[in-house]
Order: sequence, then structure tokens, then C-alpha cells
Amino acid sequence: MEANERLLDLLLELQTLDRVPRSGYVLRGVAEPESVTEHCWHVVFLVWALGREIDEVDTFRAVEIALVHDLAELRVGDLPRTAAKYFPEGAKNAAETAAMAEVLAPLPARAQDLYAEYQAAETPEARLVKACDKLQLMLKVAVYEGWGAGGLAEFWDNPGNFPDGGFAPVAELFAELRQRHERAAHGTSAETERVER
Repeated sequence: MEANERLLDLLLELQTLDRVPRSGYVLRGVAEPESVTEHCWHVVFLVWALGREIDEVDTFRAVEIALVHDLAELRVGDLPRTAAKYFPEGAKNAAETAAMAEVLAPLPARAQDLYAEYQAAETPEARLVKACDKLQLMLKVAVYEGWGAGGLAEFWDNPGNFPDGGFAPVAELFAELRQRHERAAHGTSAETERVER
């Protein structure tokens, strides 16, 4: 594939992200897993909803970062964490950075800067997007399990799936999500726990 020359080229290619499945779910047998587009929309919504609760976050800039954070997957696909270990160190990041340069070529340099900011994860906005990326992952895992999908327990066992970026609102959602997961795993509900008290 070549670098996108015009905005129309980018917009047409962007439509294919709807067809790129989140491969971690495919590998675990989830029927009809979400696409990268669906994942991105949910991350943008989380960033927008949570960013307003965090004083040091510029919510608009965080939303901009969230909009571009996974666009490299147009060219390299959604490589799950389990696949990354088979690549030389830094190869996945280098491939995604090169893909982003071609994908975002018709846009101002700011688009590349936003992606670089996400990769570096040093600003509050980038840390929030990174945290929301994982929060969305775990929300989706909970939903899939609620729909009867199995084989997803390893997601709950991986501490790397619960980064809060140092933000209390994110940490609170992770804690509540874990509590609900534990109740579901033990066959209790919040209502049952209230009655038993």
C-alpha cells in the first residue's frame, strides 16, 4: 500500500477499519467480536466522559488522541499482546509508526504529533487514553462473558489490563468492574449482597 495522497483516500481507507476484528477475541473463540472501529468509538466515549472529571486533562486534546490511537491497524491489523513477543523488540512500534505516517499523510503534522504523544504516554491526556483503551477492553470482556463467552479469564488475571493512569475516576471504574466480575463468578448479585447484610 502507498501513503494516502488525499483526504478522500484516507476517508475511504478508514471505512475498512469496520472490518478489522479485535484479534485477541478471535483467538479466544468469541463469535462476532467487535471491530477496531467499534473499540475506538467506545474509547473516545470513555475519554470524553472521564476527561471532564479530571482537572489536569484537556478533554478535547485527549479525544483527539483517542481518535487516532489505533489507526495504524488499518495497515498492520490488530496484533494482540500475545503476538508481540514473537517480534524483535520495538518492531511492532516501528511498524505502527510507519503505517501511521502513510495513513495520516493527507492531514496536518498535528495528527502525527497526537499519535506520538499517545505512544510516549507522558502527558495526562495520553495516559488517560491508554487507561481508557484498557478499560474498554475489560468492559467488553465483561459484556462478552455476560453473553456466555468463555475462555476470557486470562484477561482478568493480567494486571497489565488495569492501568488507571493515576486517575481516580478510572481506578474507581476498574474497582467496580472487578467487584461485579467477582460477584458474577461467585453467583451473587449486588441485590443479594444488600439483602444478606
